Amino acid sequence: MKLFAFILTASLLFSLAACRSSSGDKALGVQDDQLKRKIEERIAKKKELDLLASRLTTGRIGKSIIKYKPVIKKYAKRYGFDWRLIAAQIVQESGFKVKARSRVGALGLMQIMPRTAREISRELDIEYIMKNPRENITAGIYHLKKQFRLFPDAKITDRTKLALASYNCGVGRVFDAQKIARYYKLPSNKWKNVRPYMAMLKKSDWQLHLQVWPKGKPKHGYFYGYNETINYVDNIWRLYSAYQKIM
Repeated sequence: MKLFAFILTASLLFSLAACRSSSGDKALGVQDDQLKRKIEERIAKKKELDLLASRLTTGRIGKSIIKYKPVIKKYAKRYGFDWRLIAAQIVQESGFKVKARSRVGALGLMQIMPRTAREISRELDIEYIMKNPRENITAGIYHLKKQFRLFPDAKITDRTKLALASYNCGVGRVFDAQKIARYYKLPSNKWKNVRPYMAMLKKSDWQLHLQVWPKGKPKHGYFYGYNETINYVDNIWRLYSAYQKIM
């Protein structure tokens, strides 16, 4: 009987050790897989950065950045922006195509609307915003600064992202999304909190609107271009982050 008990105990101990060993092997396997994925991600990111670096020196966009870099740097510095952010914005706006024209009539490297151009022409006393690429860049950076000033309570990164969103879709849409964020008791000066509510300004969101606005409708009207605005900010920031590393 004692012998049987000894054998049973030894067998159980052996099985437990085997399980522990197996679990340890599995844990090591998981760690290996995680490390492998991290290495693969870094390699992919490095390839992406190398490709961007190559385009900056040999591609059309790279040559355009070099060509317009002096005016971009001059006015980015004047209005308190990193010039690489402006370069990323121009890539997103027009791909550095001087004669780019949007479906709604925005023109030039910074895709400025005619009405906005007229306002800036009076404020800066420049006449050829829609024709002269250097004036278009100057006006675009100035306009981005005007949007930036509309979000004084945000930290620099969030303030810049909110300004970019406002540049793309108009400040009213951003203000309305901020209003929803405040309704849900979230800090409205953070882009991550405002971002999802850009998609809740549609007519189909009327039940939410009844809770937020007395008249049951966003103050600045319904908005359906939220995907474009969200992608606009995300794409610029992704490219800007890459430019910070390679330029």
